[in-house]
This record gives sequence, structure tokens and C-alpha cells, in this order.
Amino acid sequence: MNLDMIKEYKELSVFLLKTLHGAASGDRAAGNSLGALCESLQQAADASQIKRIHKQAKEIVRKEKPVDVNLLLKNIKLLKSSLLAQSDVENDLRLLVDEFKQLVTLALHQVEALSLQEQDSRALFLECREGLSELSSVDDMSRYVDKFKRLFSNNLLFDDETGRERDELKKIITILADSLSGLLQSGGDFDSGLDECVGRLQQAKTLSEVQEIRESLLLQAQGLQTRTRQMVADVRLAQTQVDDANKKIESLKEQMEKVKQEIIIDPLTRTYNRRAYDEKIKQEIMGFQRYSRPTALAIIDIDHFKNVNDTYGHRTGDGVLRVLSEVMKKEIREIDVLARYGGEEFALILPHTSLEQAFDVAERIRQKVEISRFTYKGKPFSVTVSIGVGSLKVDDTLDSYVERVDQAMYRAKNGGRNRVEGEVN
Repeated sequence: MNLDMIKEYKELSVFLLKTLHGAASGDRAAGNSLGALCESLQQAADASQIKRIHKQAKEIVRKEKPVDVNLLLKNIKLLKSSLLAQSDVENDLRLLVDEFKQLVTLALHQVEALSLQEQDSRALFLECREGLSELSSVDDMSRYVDKFKRLFSNNLLFDDETGRERDELKKIITILADSLSGLLQSGGDFDSGLDECVGRLQQAKTLSEVQEIRESLLLQAQGLQTRTRQMVADVRLAQTQVDDANKKIESLKEQMEKVKQEIIIDPLTRTYNRRAYDEKIKQEIMGFQRYSRPTALAIIDIDHFKNVNDTYGHRTGDGVLRVLSEVMKKEIREIDVLARYGGEEFALILPHTSLEQAFDVAERIRQKVEISRFTYKGKPFSVTVSIGVGSLKVDDTLDSYVERVDQAMYRAKNGGRNRVEGEVN
């Protein structure tokens, strides 16, 4: 017997005892006994105590006849009316349960086709259909409603919020699928399973179907993430290899530049050597012949250089060559070419330069050399240069051009040295 039934049983018993107590009011002993039992009954906690009190009450009733029988009959009539009213309520509740069952039966018929398409929904549908036949009270109906609502929610028949959730989820998954597709195609990879997921998504009617497709796409996204990480690692490795290769290339370039410098640069004066001069003068003549641009040449010879070597030694003579080459470099442009032409001779190629301009450059060099001072064991000495200047002509060959400038240099030496002479027309 559950607590609700015990409570109702107890209340009914108290009512009957009070009725008997009122009816036996003419008999003090019976009235007192019934009153004591009524108080005990109100304090009773379980069914066994109530039964024991009932038994005692029955013995009192059998032993002592109630004095006021009419009052007892009246109270019993009132109790009967109350019981009949309660019976009407129970009938209404039964009718309500029956109507509920009819409505649910119709609803189950509507949702059956959708429920059977998915395993979890199918199991819940069968559970709801079987539970409906066992439904007999309002309490059963209350418990059944939660299960019934869950079935309809899963099949999107009356849960608008779930419907909105499904549609929003489909939008999000579609964006995810498009992003995955773009990444896969841009990476030269393609997964046909992605198309399948998008097709299924377009046909999905239930939230559970959309969630299943979402899980499938998430797996593909995780796979793409793994491949992307591997690609990043491969790219980093390739970049490291490229960097190493670039370093090797730069090292080779430096080595080649050193070799090139050794080939075209005079190691003592750090000017161009004779080999480089021969190549440069040929290029300048070709440019003149093609574009008719002016160009000039100067040949510079150190006066009495043999005396410097004989007097101060070759080591001092080498020092003089190095200093004079630096003096001349400061007076020319980057496009000009200064080369060691012979032992103590230098050649200066002056592109885009007229004869008059070349003469001015040569004179400036002569003056700078003249004021330069050297010492040997604390004793100062100086040197001078003789310079011949000429410009390229249309009918010149390489030999005729160099010969004409060389002759101008000899005229400067023969004319007293430490001077500049131009070509003779």
C-alpha cells in the first residue's frame, strides 16, 4: 500500500470514527473509547497500526450499540455522497485518459513513417506505441507525455526550436563543406566523400540526420588538418633545404667573385689588369661604332720610375704604385676604367667623354700626383707622371686608336715630363 493510499485510508477511517464517536455520545464509556481510538488513529504512521485501531473500533461497536442511530445514518449518507462525488471525478479522469490515448494514437500514425527511417527514432516509436496500451491513469499519462514529446521532437513535427536548430546547423555545415572543398581543390586534392555529404545534407529532414552528416564532415576536416600539418612540415623542410642551397649559392658566388677578381684585378694596385683592359677597350669601341657615343683614352706613365726602384728599392716602388693608383681612383667616375697597362704605365678608359673633358681629367690627375709626397727612411721624395690623351674616331681600329694616344704620351715625356699632351689630328 503506497503512502497516498495510506493517507486516504487514514482520513476515511478518522471520519468514520468521528461519526461513530458522535453517534455514541449517549454512552460515555463507548464515546470515550472511540474518542481515544480516533486520537490514536490520527497519530498512526503505517497501515498495520490503522488496521489494529479498526479492529478495536469494531469490537466497541459490536459490544455497545450507538444511541443515536439517526445521526449515524445521516453521516453515512454524507459519506456516501462524498464517495459518489469522488467517483464522478475518477470517471472524468478516466475519460480524459481515454481521449488522450485516442489523440496519441492518431499522432503516432502520422509520425510512424518518419520514425521508421532512423534507428533511434524507430526504437522510441515502438516504445511509445507499446506504452500507450498500458496507460491507465493520469500519473501514467504525465510520465508518458515526456517520452511522447521526445519522439515528436526527434522527427521535427512540432518543435519549432529544433527546426530552427536544424536549419542553422545545415547552413553552418554547408559553409564548412564549401570551405573544405575549396581547401582540397586548391591543394590539388579532392575527396568524393565530401560531395556525398553535401548531397545527403540537402535531403536531410531530421536533426539527427544533420548531426550525423556534421560528424562525417568533422572527420574529413580532421583529416584535412592532419594533411595540412604534414604539408606545413614538408614546406618548412623544403624551405630549410632552399635556404641551405641559397647559402651554398651565395658562397659559390663569393668564391666566383674572388676568382673573377683574381683574373681581372691587378693584385698590387687593385686596378684592372691588362687582360681586363683589352676586353673593356674592345667593348667601348663596339659601343662607339653602334651608338656613335664619344669615348676617350688616356695613357699614364710614371716619370723616372726606374730611378725610384734603383734608389729606394722595388718594395718602395711597389708602394708608390699602390699610392698613385689610389690617387687616380679618387679623380675618376665609377663608369671609368683604370687598368695597369704595363710595369709603371696605366690606361684610363673614359666612356661618354670628349677629348677636352678627358684632357681636364688627365690634368687633374697630374696635379694630384705632383703634390703627393713619399718617404724613404725618413727622407721625403716625390714623383710625377706624363699623360697622353686621345678620342676615338670613326675610321679608327683598336691599334690605330691606342697608337695615337701612346704617341701623345711619348710627346709629353719628350717635352719635359710631368705634363699632359693631346693627340695630333
